[in-house]
Amino acid sequence: MNSGRAAALRYHSDDIAQLDLMGYLERNESRFFRAGSYDAIELAGMIATEALTLGARKVHIQSDGEWLTVAADQDWLADQEYEAFHAITPFPQAGPNSMLAEILTFAFSAGVITATREEFKVIKGETTAPTHRVDRDIARTVSFKRQRGSRLAE
Repeated sequence: MNSGRAAALRYHSDDIAQLDLMGYLERNESRFFRAGSYDAIELAGMIATEALTLGARKVHIQSDGEWLTVAADQDWLADQEYEAFHAITPFPQAGPNSMLAEILTFAFSAGVITATREEFKVIKGETTAPTHRVDRDIARTVSFKRQRGSRLAE
């Protein structure tokens, strides 16, 4: 019999299931790309838009065979580089429910590399970099392969 009082619910930390982030992104791929599946050129445009939204004045996308590179005169990922590639990272400057697109490079591309003036990091895949050089006034680049990757390449 209900006495009008709500029963106190008790939860334990074991009751919380951890989200399989890559599985979630793969199952919901159609939510992130207009045509419903991974499109490297569209993704490069999303990342370039982020850089511009976050204050970069000079942004360009360059194609080098199997790689696409987004380069900007400002490091738009300065304080959140790790999170941008490994988590769904809020992007409130682009509006409600927006997120940084770099996680999509990690989820869908066969290789991801980022570089600043100070360092070069392979985020996923091979250690070989795109063959083109960037201008001295570039603060950050994000390069990723056009080729779709698999979870096994992580």
